[in-house]
Amino acid sequence: MPHLANGKYVSQADAIRQWAPAAREVLIESARKYGGWITCQQLSDRIQASTGITTDQIVAHWIGRVLGAVAAGSEQRGEPRLTSVCVTPDRLIGEGYPGVPAGTDARTRERVAAEDRLECYRFFGATMPTDGGTPTVLAPASARPDRPARSRVAPAPAAPAAAMRERTCPHCFMVVPVATTCRDCGGTLAA
Repeated sequence: MPHLANGKYVSQADAIRQWAPAAREVLIESARKYGGWITCQQLSDRIQASTGITTDQIVAHWIGRVLGAVAAGSEQRGEPRLTSVCVTPDRLIGEGYPGVPAGTDARTRERVAAEDRLECYRFFGATMPTDGGTPTVLAPASARPDRPARSRVAPAPAAPAAAMRERTCPHCFMVVPVATTCRDCGGTLAA
């Protein structure tokens, strides 16, 4: 149960009413940086510290209600889906993400969230690249390659590999081999 620093308990509903505006501010701060995002745990830590209301509950048990309140407020204000900036430790959007119907597959949910993040960057004043930016699906942390250890000895130059021509599909934002249609979604690719 949520509580104040002096040990007094706070109802879950009252805590969420305090946490939601604090979460909004943290999410806006993240959205003001092109490519910015924050994990649910980091968001939890920041909003508990700023409000003085803490909880021993597992973040996954309550953060969804806070994000739901933020999402509802953003929708009422006509803003882009600010909750797209908050991701799981694996850098994924949760299943209850607003903007996609319940039961939507993870790939579609991640693509929609990437588009929403790009809208947030633009709306909240991030410094955008000259090309206007692109929606970026965040790679799960487990899928990211580990950085090789740095050494002081330069590696021998590798033989040049045959380069495969690729392009980004404008429909599903996947990098695919150059063709007339996308092998992932079937969308038409420009020549």
